[in-house]
Amino acid sequence: MSFRSVRLLAATSVLALSFAAAQAQAPLPRQAPAAGAIVAAKGGEEMRFVREDLWRAAQLQQSLVGGDTLRTNAIGNLAILFNDQTQIRVGRNSTLTVNDVASGPADATQLSLQGGNIWARAARGGSGVDVKTPAAVAAIRGTDWSLAVDGAGKTSLVVLEGVVEIKNPQGAVTVRQGEGAVAAVGQAPTKFVLVSPNDREQMLFYMSMREVFINLPTTTLDNRRFEAESSRIEALTSARRTTEDWLTLAESLMSAGNRRAAEAPLAEARNRPMTRAQRARADYLEALIAGADRRWQDAIRLFERAKPGLDSRRRGWAEYGRYAAASLADPKRVRPAPNVPVRDPRTAEIKAYLTGFRQDLKAAAAEAAASEKLFPKDAGLAILSASLAQDLDHREGMYAAYERAKAIDPTDPDVVAFGATIKADYARDIDGALADLYRVVKTEPNFSLLNQIGLLEQGRGAFVEAEAAFRRAIEMEPQNPIPYVNLAILLLDQSRVEEAGTLIDKALALDPPTAYSARGRYLLQKGKMAQAIESLLAGSAVNPARSNDQLIVADAYFQNGDYELAWQTLDNADRLDPRAPIVPILRTAFALDLYMADDAILAAREALRRYRDRGGDYAGLSVTKQTGSYPVEAYRFINLHDWARFYADRTFDPFEAQGYFDQAIASRPGLFPTEPTLDAAEGTDLNSAALNLSVQGLLLDPLAVSGRIGRFDPIRRPFLDMEIGGGPVVRGGKVGWNAGVLVNGFSNEPVPTSFSVSASGGEAKGNLTADNENAKGITLSIGSAPSAADRFMFMGWATEGRPGLTDVNRFDLTQHIERDETTLFGVAGWSHTFGYRNVLSTAVFATRNDTLDRGEEWDYRKFPSVQTLWQEKQRVDGVVGAVSHAIGIGDFNLRYGLEAQAGQLRYSGVSKSYQYWFSGPEDYLQDATAFDSPFRGGRAYADLSWRPNDRFEAQAGIHRTFLDVKNADPDVWVSPRFGIGVSPFEGQWLRAAYIENADTYLGYSLAPTTTVGLIPNDTPASGPTKSLVLRWDAEWTPHVFTALEYQRQSLNDLNVPRINTLESFDDIEKARAEWLAATINVWLGHGIGVFGTVGGATSKILATSADVEGGVGEPVPYVPERFARFGMTFVHPSRLRFTLTQNYIGERSGSYYNDRLDAYWTTDAAITWETPDRRFQVGVTALNLFDQRYDFGFDIPAPGRTVAASVKARF
Repeated sequence: MSFRSVRLLAATSVLALSFAAAQAQAPLPRQAPAAGAIVAAKGGEEMRFVREDLWRAAQLQQSLVGGDTLRTNAIGNLAILFNDQTQIRVGRNSTLTVNDVASGPADATQLSLQGGNIWARAARGGSGVDVKTPAAVAAIRGTDWSLAVDGAGKTSLVVLEGVVEIKNPQGAVTVRQGEGAVAAVGQAPTKFVLVSPNDREQMLFYMSMREVFINLPTTTLDNRRFEAESSRIEALTSARRTTEDWLTLAESLMSAGNRRAAEAPLAEARNRPMTRAQRARADYLEALIAGADRRWQDAIRLFERAKPGLDSRRRGWAEYGRYAAASLADPKRVRPAPNVPVRDPRTAEIKAYLTGFRQDLKAAAAEAAASEKLFPKDAGLAILSASLAQDLDHREGMYAAYERAKAIDPTDPDVVAFGATIKADYARDIDGALADLYRVVKTEPNFSLLNQIGLLEQGRGAFVEAEAAFRRAIEMEPQNPIPYVNLAILLLDQSRVEEAGTLIDKALALDPPTAYSARGRYLLQKGKMAQAIESLLAGSAVNPARSNDQLIVADAYFQNGDYELAWQTLDNADRLDPRAPIVPILRTAFALDLYMADDAILAAREALRRYRDRGGDYAGLSVTKQTGSYPVEAYRFINLHDWARFYADRTFDPFEAQGYFDQAIASRPGLFPTEPTLDAAEGTDLNSAALNLSVQGLLLDPLAVSGRIGRFDPIRRPFLDMEIGGGPVVRGGKVGWNAGVLVNGFSNEPVPTSFSVSASGGEAKGNLTADNENAKGITLSIGSAPSAADRFMFMGWATEGRPGLTDVNRFDLTQHIERDETTLFGVAGWSHTFGYRNVLSTAVFATRNDTLDRGEEWDYRKFPSVQTLWQEKQRVDGVVGAVSHAIGIGDFNLRYGLEAQAGQLRYSGVSKSYQYWFSGPEDYLQDATAFDSPFRGGRAYADLSWRPNDRFEAQAGIHRTFLDVKNADPDVWVSPRFGIGVSPFEGQWLRAAYIENADTYLGYSLAPTTTVGLIPNDTPASGPTKSLVLRWDAEWTPHVFTALEYQRQSLNDLNVPRINTLESFDDIEKARAEWLAATINVWLGHGIGVFGTVGGATSKILATSADVEGGVGEPVPYVPERFARFGMTFVHPSRLRFTLTQNYIGERSGSYYNDRLDAYWTTDAAITWETPDRRFQVGVTALNLFDQRYDFGFDIPAPGRTVAASVKARF
């Protein structure tokens, strides 16, 4: 087994060599206030307290004060975290004195570097750092930099970010990002430009000694001969195996990284007669096991005992093993490197690895390159060179070394495994990488490969498989902290914080520096911000090259209100991994939180570009059903809804919750105009498909039922937010009111659970009868995700109210109508993940709707006049059960399911009519009706989508629906649908879909709602519909987007409501409609979004019921022939948001006979402002700002100006 597990410090099982001593000796207390602490050490480092001559071993967590001196030996390395959040790494053979520590932003920390090298990262805008060297003084006001002093005192400076002035009596130069400087004693500093700045090269990384015990070879055979011999032995029964067979089997299992499995055959060999050489080989194997288990003295003893009986190659390996064990047992003592002749590739590997430990990665890479020249036909050495090049971010060298290895032996497990790394990290072929790794693990299961599999499975969202891989890795290497840390991070991504805490405690007990960042993430998700930041910074000092750790630090800073530090840390993460989409996604979230609309869009565009280039995921970032994903919300924030929809549809994944939320929130204008609402004016109205889409998303991420109120919180942590608000509503000179309370919360304990409770009420008044209405309601949502496989959600509400209805007050007819309505709704769901892209979802919906209508009518059109008093009660109860299975196979996604529903409609009505002659009521007529109408229905469906690449997608499905209502013939419909999407050029997307729909009595469903992202216009048709939908989305520039959409619909059993009445045009049996709309979205910059839509529609009634004369051939009532909507939104970082919208509805038919309704324009406006601490929000929304007079229909006047003011307080 080769040293394929080369990684950066703390990226695998990096073990601080001072760990054993640190366990034995606690840090010493200090008299003066601590200025910082040692957070990681490698071995043999020492420190001298101020005003003392004694040098003592540097201990983990030892406090530092001004005047302390630190020094490292030939293999030493230190990581230090100061109180002002400055992180410093001290390289080998270095002496650093902490002269003074800044007490505030105006001061500077004073350091002296007598020799050696340091790397540092300081807080942007914080206190400075002055470093005195024999040749110059570097006045550092930057963030990331490195400094080196050679034996002659010459000082070399590299600035990775920020500004540094380096000066001495002979001169001074200012060095900026991407530049460096050199100053020799007695000479003026000179500046140079870095051609390809590389952060990782400056960060003073080294290699872990503990990996020696895992990676030392166990056999002198080459891979093919060793595999053949192992296969032969495994084919034998236990009784036929010899001592040599059992010993070789143990060596095979050890070579594969399965130490625990090797113990049984090794014990079997020990129980048999053995030769001296065999006993020595057994001792060597036991020494490796002891070393991996941290039993250093046992390892030393066994290596010593084994050496005399081993062959020359194994004897050299044992010498290296003894050196490693002795170094770990007594890290204060620096031992000379073993003098082992290099006569074979495996020994050359060990020597290169040891060079990396004693010096650094660059030296190890040079040693590996030299060894490759000695053994040019060895794949293991080439892979070692590739690994080191990867860790140093030398991309070309990595590829070249890998190609050399593949040319030598493409079937070597190490070559295959490294090829998988390249596929995953650079080609973003995660599926191909995992296929390669699983193939290797079948024949050579080992901890390192399982850990790699876990990380890749986690990266693509396969949490069940990732957890299984990490747990298997822990079983194989229970003394290695890395799988504990990685599994803990996976569990934290799922908010399983208590489980993660147990694993982090185990990792801390094994190797504290390795688990600092994970502990910080744990504390962050426990809501302990100060402790979280301290631990995260300690982890960053230990390993500043982990981009993902920098993201967690950035979020911690941001949630703590340290915005400048958060931006700086995101910049660090971006430099370390400039291809990761997660960095600009987090940047988008921060910008949205701060009302920095332009920055949010720039970051969103970058995130989406990287997402498409590299793939990627949102793992670990919380989304909510209210906001959806951050990149899409960036456009929605300035009301560029069609642009937001474009990106939501392009990135939709049926296995990711945020895609459903994005589509649920998308604004979709319909065929019929609706009554204006305050939500529509503010740009927060929902489309008709929102409920089903939201439920489908919540089944995948039930914790999204709630989110922070008034802020974005990308990494979910415990919270309990409350918002109370209300204000007057003025309409027609009369004052009503609105009020509400919202409580959102999330807890990690006992299992991750989110909840949201809201209550609202209001009463509107006006000069029209339809202006007078009242309503109240309460909503409860709960979501829980106790494991990676199972999720539960519940959502329900209860409402009651009296909607405003229009009275008729003509000289020949007067009519007054009232309605009381009550609605109860609930949905409970469970989803289970069997594996990657293999999810079962189930839900039960239940609803009850009660209405009580009553009215009085005076009809003077005939003599005698008639007065009618009437009352109708209706109750609809219904239950829907749904089960859906989604499975992904390559580029194909299949969703299929069954749904059943049953319910009952109960009706009772009574009317009393009086005829009025000259002397008063003389004739009386009473009529009463009551009936029950049970119904049942169901749906079976299958839907297949195919997206082979980013430029093409296709989708096809079929639904079989039936509905059986009492006293009516059962209806059965078979409804196909298919669609295609093509992107012939960048930014251009053409889609077409043919969709047939047949809805049952209750429309709740888990079936796919969109076809290639397209949904037919919502229509009040109870019969089957057939729709052709064409859409062309075009992003012409980063600032201009257009969309053109055409729909042609065939409608059956149309029932067009008359707004603000209980009547409808319900006699239309068949109709046809065509609809065309052109939209433009413009991002002007400066927080301004401009949007506009113009369109038109034609319609025709094809058939009516026998009760209606005429209508056939006429337009469908209320479908406008022309419509338009224009507006702009302005967002300012002062937390101001303003929207102004102009609406146009053209002429339309108002009856079956095409009696025309006039066109009208209205203007809406909305403005909100929040205090900087987000505790209060005030707003004003105006509908029909200029009090335009218009009618919804004949004898149905529309409301005049409506102004609503609100004040919200948050706790």
